Amino acid sequence: MNHPEERFAARADNLARLLADERGAEILAELQKLALVTGSRQATGNGSRAAGGAEPGIPTVGPWDVVRTDGGTTLRRRSLPMDEARTWADLADIPLSEEAERIVLLGESSARGFLLDPVFTPALALQRQLDDAAPGAHQCIDLAQTGQSLRELMTLVGQLPVLRPDMIVVYAGNNWVLPQHTPAHLDLLATALRNGDYATMRDCFLDRIVAPEALRLLNRLAQVARSCEARVVLVIPEFNLRGWSPDPELELPPLTPDALTRWAGLRRRAEDAQGRGDAESVLTLTEEMASLDRGLSPATGWLRAQAARTLGRAADEERALETARDAAAGLLTTHTPRVISPIRAMMAETGARLGFGCVDLGALLRHRTPHTLPDPSYFLDYCHLSDQGIELLAAAVTDEIRGLPQGTTPPGPGASEKARAMSFLLAAVHNSFYGQPEERVAELTRAAVLGVPETAQALLDVLQADGPVWTHPAVTTLVATPQAHRYLAPMLTRQAETLGMWSLRRCLGRETGNTLRPDGCDGVNGGESTPAPEPRPRTTDLLAAVEQGLIDGAFRPPNHLPERSYLQCFGRTSTLAFELPEAVAGELTLVYRTPEAVGRGEPATVLANGTEIGNLPVATDGWRRLRLAVPASVVRTGGNRLVIHWPLGGAQWQVRRTSDAAAMARSEFPMVLPVQGELFEAVFAPQASSDT
Repeated sequence: MNHPEERFAARADNLARLLADERGAEILAELQKLALVTGSRQATGNGSRAAGGAEPGIPTVGPWDVVRTDGGTTLRRRSLPMDEARTWADLADIPLSEEAERIVLLGESSARGFLLDPVFTPALALQRQLDDAAPGAHQCIDLAQTGQSLRELMTLVGQLPVLRPDMIVVYAGNNWVLPQHTPAHLDLLATALRNGDYATMRDCFLDRIVAPEALRLLNRLAQVARSCEARVVLVIPEFNLRGWSPDPELELPPLTPDALTRWAGLRRRAEDAQGRGDAESVLTLTEEMASLDRGLSPATGWLRAQAARTLGRAADEERALETARDAAAGLLTTHTPRVISPIRAMMAETGARLGFGCVDLGALLRHRTPHTLPDPSYFLDYCHLSDQGIELLAAAVTDEIRGLPQGTTPPGPGASEKARAMSFLLAAVHNSFYGQPEERVAELTRAAVLGVPETAQALLDVLQADGPVWTHPAVTTLVATPQAHRYLAPMLTRQAETLGMWSLRRCLGRETGNTLRPDGCDGVNGGESTPAPEPRPRTTDLLAAVEQGLIDGAFRPPNHLPERSYLQCFGRTSTLAFELPEAVAGELTLVYRTPEAVGRGEPATVLANGTEIGNLPVATDGWRRLRLAVPASVVRTGGNRLVIHWPLGGAQWQVRRTSDAAAMARSEFPMVLPVQGELFEAVFAPQASSDT
């Protein structure tokens, strides 16, 4: 007679076979969701634990407890993990004034004063403006938080009544289209993709997830304001359209192979026309591209914008750049924070209907420049304001608070010269990390080196070093100020050789006059240092610096999937870099594959510093190893750039759509992006190297 365990084992094996494919995984996911629903209905007990470590019964606002004392009410900071603590204002206690009009500032990293915080923030600029107008009459409480999601902002709005604010200023919207989804959201998007395509999924995301949640937030804000008898000022964010370029990893839309082949052909022709200066042809070709990609690729709008600028059509250029900015939103991919056109329009319309005061940052910055688009000098990167931009914002909000016509209050002087220069250096880091134009990185670096030369040199020394960053003697100088420490501290746990930032290295090298410094010869701490031996060329892993960021922590793949043991390349062009202490010949070893090459596919082309050094035949069936000679004539002392032009990928669209819908039904992020090529190994070995 069989034991019961044997009968269960047979049934378990049979169930595993039935659920082994993607459809089985979907069925299992649905059963799990049903179990969660029924389980939540059967849950008993009314006990709850206060969020964020607060003690039960003590009211909270963000990371602060609201404490009643004999001297009045105080916001007292709770103990938080370091990563969370640095997202809020750097204040332990905030005594609340009972005489002053109470103003609370809510918002995301832009409202936090990203890259200037804690030495200069919108709240500090606003407080100074209000004090200049009426000393002691207003108290501005800084509740802005870097990285805050729409739902987190909703929670914070619900906590405001305990503060009894007189004025609520909200500067948010950049994070609302970032993909932070519940299982219900992913389930909804899975249905949209299964019944349509990726454009359908994107529209579902914007129309049925983002817009309703944003509307609920604004309505909730109005309810809280009425209960507190407070006024609301809504700041509508703006994007740095003139000082930004799209992420090349997100350029190719997820289309069927036939449509993608046509789109890629049109793009190639449009780029050729742009090179010839034939802007009219570019506009015609990009119109055809747009009909195919339906707004899923920033490359289309970007090309249109360049052509419109050439033709002097400012309004067309602005619309095209807005289209390029909006393209990434809704595809469940990693992209920089941004407010998109539909959200800006909804905020303006809903704010007016609810009786909010409004500061439209786009209109405000356009008014200050002769160009149609805001001047990039008002930004530090894609959406975060410079100190001068913050001053304009603070002046406009001051006018709203005091009931004055816009433009009455003049902008203030901004941050100190040192804080401003430090913000430029941090912005150069940030722009380099996000692959922004090297011209912009160079401009920021130039200004930073003039104002904080020691910190700039320390950063270059660290970037060119090896080993753990925290052991480098230049770190003391690098993070000496609260501003630099807040944003550069995450890099201290890294290996220096994995930091990347190649455009920043080049710019720092040019501006400091040190294109390559021997490790250990920093001389930035005021003491004697022993020169290290002259460095020798060594074997270099080119993939080591690809998946690390300097400010934002570990790299996340653009489709949010877990990191793999190999590099997936989603753009047609992949750029790797490495440094050499002297220009020597070597050998490049690549282990690669092109699993989604469309049709027969052209071979991948490999260039070193702009010179072609070989081709990689299409490898769709598995990994292939190839060694390419790199002559000494094509390498250089200092930074070297390796570029791979991949064959067109995207042949697995139908399989991708099916598997993506199944993944979202299981509450997982989808793949989305067509794969152009994959690298398992990329190693440069110099000739006559004694390294092992």
